[in-house]
Amino acid sequence: MDERAQFGFEDVTPDEKTRRVRSVFDSVASKYDVMNDLMSGGLHRLWKRFAIEVAQLRPGQRVLDLAGGTGDLARLFARRVGPDGTVIHTDINGAMLAEGRDKLLDRGLVLPTVQCNAEALPFPDRSFDVVSI
Repeated sequence: MDERAQFGFEDVTPDEKTRRVRSVFDSVASKYDVMNDLMSGGLHRLWKRFAIEVAQLRPGQRVLDLAGGTGDLARLFARRVGPDGTVIHTDINGAMLAEGRDKLLDRGLVLPTVQCNAEALPFPDRSFDVVSI
């Protein structure tokens, strides 16, 4: 039996769903932050700050930011862990990751940036103090 996945109101193969999701994020990457502002009425900024507070990060800790997109959380995490900590910014989508990397660089922040699938991470177990998705 062929496994199927939902994409909207359609049944598609898992590979087709992955392709379509990638296409959606490729098409919106440069407008993603504005879209978040409009769709959430700016609340996404408060949610991100809340996530940072809940994480209770300390200087020197290691953070893995999965599906980090345009890098907002990675930037806030980096501020908390300081120069002795590490924040790795990841996303499965190359266009989103590039937007995030560029945005971080524009703010003078150089973080390791890795394109990877959160379902098959290229990091050893127990490498991070905090993982965010």
